Amino acid sequence: MDKNVCILVYTHSEYSFIWEPIIFLLKKYVKNTDIHWLYDTNAPNELIEKYVPASFIKHTYNENDIWTKRVYNCLKNINNEYVLFIHDDWFPINTIHHTILESMIQFMKNNSCDFLLSYSHISTTSNQDAIFSGFENYYFYKEDSHIFQPAIWYKSVFEEFCFTLNKRKDQNEDNDCLEFMRNKKCYSVQNIKTVTRLRTTNSLFFPHMHVLSQGLWNFDKYPTLKCLLDVFNVDTESRGIHSWWELDTQ
Repeated sequence: MDKNVCILVYTHSEYSFIWEPIIFLLKKYVKNTDIHWLYDTNAPNELIEKYVPASFIKHTYNENDIWTKRVYNCLKNINNEYVLFIHDDWFPINTIHHTILESMIQFMKNNSCDFLLSYSHISTTSNQDAIFSGFENYYFYKEDSHIFQPAIWYKSVFEEFCFTLNKRKDQNEDNDCLEFMRNKKCYSVQNIKTVTRLRTTNSLFFPHMHVLSQGLWNFDKYPTLKCLLDVFNVDTESRGIHSWWELDTQ
């Protein structure tokens, strides 16, 4: 395994109803990269044994701790220099190429980049010169803030973020967090031809579907999502459908 970068998935047993599909997809699409699985101490052992493979590196957190402290305590036990971070409702839908991750890390090192987003703000791609990524149609763009995930973090900056800020999970893009990131060096990478249509599914280093927004299914944005969940017998009827999340870009 490459020790430069790993993948860290934050989850909670309350959302174990999507563990089977995301773990299936991670096993299918992630190659030669360690996967760290961060979950609550209240998760029943039988749940972990049923779904989480032995190949995943497991970490737990105390539910009495706020979200940033939970992540910080986990990061302290990760030895990789860079971390690709996601929450459990960001499903990979294509291969996470290790060679691409290595290329992204090299760009970050060469440019002292602290944070690399897998897809760009549409406004960013239209108002600045870009840096060619080496992959056809994909370019790097300087960002003055951030969309929280999926992103590759310079781990020490992610630790600083979590240690400095005292935030719940739903606050990870609030004004304090944005201001913190504006003092860092942030980039994004995006396919210039699909930035207005396929920002997430056509991401260079983490093609994905965002399964839930505010606890609601993103079926309107991703028409194939319900069929995918049905394969795993996920109950898709007990919660509503999110009606607006970035529907103009997918």
